[in-house]
Amino acid sequence: MKHYVNISLLFAFAILIASAVLRFTEAFSIITTRVHIVFGLMILLLVGLHLSSRFNYLARAIVYPRRKADRAPTRAKLLALPVLSCGYLLFACFLNWWPVPQLISLGYEARHRAIIFRPEEGTAIRPIDNGIQLKRQGQNDISLSIEVEWGPAFDPSARFPAPFNNARPQIAIWAESSAGALIETFFVSEESAFTENLDWAGTEKRRVDILPVWRRQFTFVSGVDPDGKVDAYSGATPEHSFSVDNYIGDDPKGFYLSVEVNAPNDPNKYYHSNQAPENDGYSLPGVGQPSLYYSAFIDPEDPKDYYLMEYVGHGGTNNQDGDLNYDSKHITSAHDLIEKILVNVRRK
Repeated sequence: MKHYVNISLLFAFAILIASAVLRFTEAFSIITTRVHIVFGLMILLLVGLHLSSRFNYLARAIVYPRRKADRAPTRAKLLALPVLSCGYLLFACFLNWWPVPQLISLGYEARHRAIIFRPEEGTAIRPIDNGIQLKRQGQNDISLSIEVEWGPAFDPSARFPAPFNNARPQIAIWAESSAGALIETFFVSEESAFTENLDWAGTEKRRVDILPVWRRQFTFVSGVDPDGKVDAYSGATPEHSFSVDNYIGDDPKGFYLSVEVNAPNDPNKYYHSNQAPENDGYSLPGVGQPSLYYSAFIDPEDPKDYYLMEYVGHGGTNNQDGDLNYDSKHITSAHDLIEKILVNVRRK
């Protein structure tokens, strides 16, 4: 049993260290997080078993040294350094003392803060039977609820992807002012939320290849273009902290709610990769048909409680500039990816 515990502890510790390094240096991944949690718990169990087998040794070394005259010095020597070092590091984590900020500044999140999306406080997302439901709770009991219902073209297996298969539809949900400026992003699919380059549909893609309309709007907020360059015509806002709170009920011009969605591996006779890149229908391998854009205008002069989002256009495939394309005659199965998008607005 002792040998099993020691060898298992070695392997589990190596995996835990590897997952910790990935969590620190790479974009957030739910797989890495699962590995880190599971093997952290495994190490906790193994360390407990190891310490239980060494209980007598610890008791003799710390509590009951062999020589009575050496008890106090032995306790001090054994306990002082671990208690002081661990105690200082614990306080350093809480109070942001050296070396915590220096270490954190080297991590992925600190180095790529501008391009990482996280929802504002008060935003909740949950899966439902055949779609997703989002609620943005604002101040004074105002709220927005958006329910996306998948259509017949949605692959149900995408809810529970197979090992090494992360080709799930990507979706972004956000609000724009009546002038077209981004107010707030509510949701971006996990794979696209933390990095500009992601493994999607078998090859590496950029966010702008998958969700070009939203990514263009995000440039104006983050100040970083899809190639990682600082955009001279836009400025980053702290933590991207625009908020829709002031637009519900208070903005006389109203605002737009927008949804962009793209499914992998859905080529058709017009949109596919087996053609010259300069052709209008060329799409990257694994992308197929372009992203589809849906919108609803929240009109303060027509204060309805419910709105249905309507299809407006697509994001294009050959030139990911974020402009909407209204010619949809070549879009086929992608139209069936979403059945409907229902919006509920609760005003003051």
